[in-house]
Amino acid sequence: MNFGGLVRKQTMRLILIAVLFGLLGACADRKPPAHAAKPPVATQPTRSGSADNCFKSLDQRHVVFDRLADFHDGEGCGVDQAVRLKRLEIPLDRPQLLSCPTALNLADFEIQVVAPAVMSHLGHKVTAISSAGSYDCRGQRGDHPERLSEHALGRAIDITSFTLDDGRRITVAKNWWGNDSSADFLHEVAAGACKYFSVVLTPKSNRLHHDHLHLDNGPHKKCDA
Repeated sequence: MNFGGLVRKQTMRLILIAVLFGLLGACADRKPPAHAAKPPVATQPTRSGSADNCFKSLDQRHVVFDRLADFHDGEGCGVDQAVRLKRLEIPLDRPQLLSCPTALNLADFEIQVVAPAVMSHLGHKVTAISSAGSYDCRGQRGDHPERLSEHALGRAIDITSFTLDDGRRITVAKNWWGNDSSADFLHEVAAGACKYFSVVLTPKSNRLHHDHLHLDNGPHKKCDA
């Protein structure tokens, strides 16, 4: 028997076994790689392109306004794209705090609806529009008190009267239910407003609106012209 060859084979086998156990031990000691860090979340710009376009559109219509800082109170109230509306084609009786899109719709409503309607029915120009207010942090009054009012988001305005260049005042409270040209003017103005605002409430809506036209750009649809 060749004892030398047998010894060499056993020696090689032992060496291979030792190497194999060494490799297994090295793998067991190796720690798994740490997870890669998540990429940082990109922050949105504070002013979107649509907001910039809205402000430019107000400028093109020669609307006088102040750009205000957007704000939110944590209770749901607040205004995005906030502006203090100081003067439109037809002046307002006092500055109004609104969102830019609502201010833009109001400007177009004046030019496209109020101006031609007053000439058609009364043969005069409107020199001032009176408002009962715009921004107001509150709930809705009327059918859905559980909802936040669009006034609380700067997306609504209440119109109470129109002053003509001959000194007359056409008021919603006194003239809406009439049978004359002043009432016809108010009804046409309300109907035209439905093209620019999603909700138009009038004295037909309920007693809470007996003296003003409520115009808003909220998510709901209603035209009580």
